[in-house]
Amino acid sequence: MIYLIIALAIAARFIPGAANFSPVYAGLLFSGAYLKRRDSIWFPILLLAGSDLLVNMLLYHTSFQWMQTLNWVAFAAIVMVGWWLQKRISMRNVLIASVAGPSVFFVISNFGVWLAGGLYPPTFGGLTACYAAAIPFYGNSLASAVLFSGILFGAYEYHLRRAQSHQMAAR
Repeated sequence: MIYLIIALAIAARFIPGAANFSPVYAGLLFSGAYLKRRDSIWFPILLLAGSDLLVNMLLYHTSFQWMQTLNWVAFAAIVMVGWWLQKRISMRNVLIASVAGPSVFFVISNFGVWLAGGLYPPTFGGLTACYAAAIPFYGNSLASAVLFSGILFGAYEYHLRRAQSHQMAAR
């Protein structure tokens, strides 16, 4: 069931909507919190890499670029934030992780955009301009991470507690 939840969160990337507003960040946090460590990295990153290749080839008609691998590293960092949640799931901690995950992604991915060159000069001013230009996307990332993490973690914890109460009642 956990693998299906993560796969559906990543598949939601194909649903049109606001830029960077999807359940992907929540799915990555969820993966880190509930899967074994080795599975929590390779499973969602493999799905993201596959979906990136499909989106780039079929939708945008672009080729693979090295920058994409940096995004996968940033996605893996979100999973690692989810590791922190293991055995300490609470509304407060999920909220903290929902802010930390997109923040880590924002820092890593936009540093990569600046590093790739072409859009911003290779100066400190260029770096700050790159981060400033990405703030609207960051806002969508934060909002979607908080919203979808609340839904995913809340629904799953509700399911776990309900299953526990049914087991207790059956005894």
